[in-house]
Amino acid sequence: MKKTIYYLLFPFLSIFASCSTSDDTNLNDDGNGNPANSSYWPYAIGNKWQFKNIDDPEDTFVHHIYKTINYEGNTYFQIEPLNALEETEPTEGTREYNGVFYELHGASSQMGVNISAGTMKSINTNLSVGQEWTDDLTLTISGAASGVIQHTNKGKIVEKVASVIINGKNYQNVLKTELIKTVLNSITGSSFTIKYEDWLAKGIGPVYRKTTYYYDNNEEIEEYQLTSYSLN
Repeated sequence: MKKTIYYLLFPFLSIFASCSTSDDTNLNDDGNGNPANSSYWPYAIGNKWQFKNIDDPEDTFVHHIYKTINYEGNTYFQIEPLNALEETEPTEGTREYNGVFYELHGASSQMGVNISAGTMKSINTNLSVGQEWTDDLTLTISGAASGVIQHTNKGKIVEKVASVIINGKNYQNVLKTELIKTVLNSITGSSFTIKYEDWLAKGIGPVYRKTTYYYDNNEEIEEYQLTSYSLN
């Protein structure tokens, strides 16, 4: 099972997943891994992408868009969480606008500690290969504690390729992206960094995902490949 990581005072940064089995099938394409949707990561309620660990086929998870949330007049799509407390209502989400993806860190309150809301860029599919961008977001901590949580996202387009073969299937028009996220808590002085490397097939979404976690002078890597997907 894919790990779900929770950070103290960073509940919005959980990595959501759930167990799944795969039959290596997909829906809503032309049979050649080249569906009509023009997005590199199509967002709609009910869309699902199933993955397995390249080193452990028993380690699987599903990325399931199950509902939406509104923030400042915009609709953000939410991923179904795993192992979250039943009474916990997710406040995070993602939206795409003209090829740029934005992540919502919704307001939260826990044990008297309040964290403000904000949005920031996570992927820009419009850039040329090698182009980089940086976006910052400061969230305010108030209530029983006072301080800020500083997010920094650094992204780039690594490569654009005509096709890749993943799990024996050919996917066309693939964008390879990189996102390095650093988060600093001013109260504790602690910070962590995560590097996301996604291969996005146009009209399908992620077909390969590599995540590197950096913490306490340690490094942990997870790699997953797409086994099936279903798009609405």
